[in-house]
Amino acid sequence: MMDNGSPKIVVTYRLKNAKKWIQQSIDSVLDLCDEIVIVDASDDGTLEICQNYKKVTDIFHDKNLPFDETRDKNQLWEMAKKKNPDYILNMDGDEILMPNSKQILFEELNILYSEASVLQFQFLEMWDFPNQYRVDGFFNNIWKPKLVKMKNQPTDLKYDDMPFPGNAHCPGIPQKSVGIEKVVRSNLKILHYGNYFESARQNHFEFYNQLDPNNVIFDGYKHLISANTKFSGSDGMKFQKIPKSIIDLL
Repeated sequence: MMDNGSPKIVVTYRLKNAKKWIQQSIDSVLDLCDEIVIVDASDDGTLEICQNYKKVTDIFHDKNLPFDETRDKNQLWEMAKKKNPDYILNMDGDEILMPNSKQILFEELNILYSEASVLQFQFLEMWDFPNQYRVDGFFNNIWKPKLVKMKNQPTDLKYDDMPFPGNAHCPGIPQKSVGIEKVVRSNLKILHYGNYFESARQNHFEFYNQLDPNNVIFDGYKHLISANTKFSGSDGMKFQKIPKSIIDLL
């Protein structure tokens, strides 16, 4: 705990050319975290943006890093542990916390779910317009564990390898984290902008099919560019709106 009684939270970022969204992402976590650590393989100016933040206290940068999510997340895990945090929060450079997240999260950590070891957050998949998110099929109920309490975690805890090339789809917290079987759903929400633009969706579709061709589990990643997949709704793509007044606060 910090001197003011608030939990010490360290945020981790694994980045690769995240210039478009990283400033908004970091701004959204600044008031609830104490330090930020980063593994970065960018060559688009992402590094320079991150270096402007005082709370970014450790950056490992190598633009030639081969793609390996588990390796990078284990490095981040060790970097974060050295800061002696109460909690580690994993973020991606295209994820932005909704307004008032500090108030929501600290009430949960200090009062509502003070005994919980793992919290998961709901993801809203932002799509084409600033306040529009996709809700058909699996997009309507995306939850990911992102915050882990360090108390009682094994000293040798780490991320395990994944059954995909490049250890793709490595989760936000280590798979064997204490408390993962009793994960608590937070009221905090994350806006995911990674597939916001049509061009980004096409790029991701091509990247993953080159990295992991003929993937059956993810249906060839067609959900990124098509409504005709097992992950989509039976009536095609559907969307909902976030009040513009909320988006304006980001």
